[in-house]
Amino acid sequence: MKLLARWFSRGALLTPMLKQAVADWQAVPPPDARFAATRCVVVDTETSGLDTHNDRLLAVGAVGLDRLRISLADSFDTVLRQARASARENIVVHGIGAAAQISGEDPQQALLRFLEFCGKTTLIAFHAPFDRAFVQRGVREHLGLRLRLPWIDLAVLLPALYDTKPHQALDDWLLRFDIAVPTRHSALGDAFATAQLAQIALRRAQAQGIEDFEALGKLANDARWLRR
Repeated sequence: MKLLARWFSRGALLTPMLKQAVADWQAVPPPDARFAATRCVVVDTETSGLDTHNDRLLAVGAVGLDRLRISLADSFDTVLRQARASARENIVVHGIGAAAQISGEDPQQALLRFLEFCGKTTLIAFHAPFDRAFVQRGVREHLGLRLRLPWIDLAVLLPALYDTKPHQALDDWLLRFDIAVPTRHSALGDAFATAQLAQIALRRAQAQGIEDFEALGKLANDARWLRR
């Protein structure tokens, strides 16, 4: 019961089928910690604003990075159905129109598919605390789960690996490595671009003798504290 309490929280009303699907996900074992021998998932979100407590999760894009290789087939993309569309100025940023938001995928189904896509693997994002906050809140509200997967923030990891100044934007790193993004500010497009950055970062970490996600996460966390 204590193990289940670690994952489940109150608030979401699930059908028996969804409850079983969530329980099946909860039973998935964690993968190998060595990133050259396992898969991680790079995540990007689109939201109705920047307030992680009050704005809404609109879309999730994700790309698998399996043994340091990217496959276009290993990707996830969803727009979550909204009761109301976000403001017009917000739509200009991400391009998800009012009709697409209102007719999107049922949030419970969308987020369950996301969990099934990820399994229990490490998640990577650029400015990960932002994406993590929206994903965790969405999963808690719609599936009743406390999502406690490990996240790594490329925004602090890349400067640590390349011994360069912090606070650089995603576009700065994409330009540095000549990564083209044909659909910038879409969840899947940004996730694919970020996956290419993650691939570069993991190979750089390997060259520095770092082999697993735990050591990589420690490096990122140390860099976050040191830059304060």
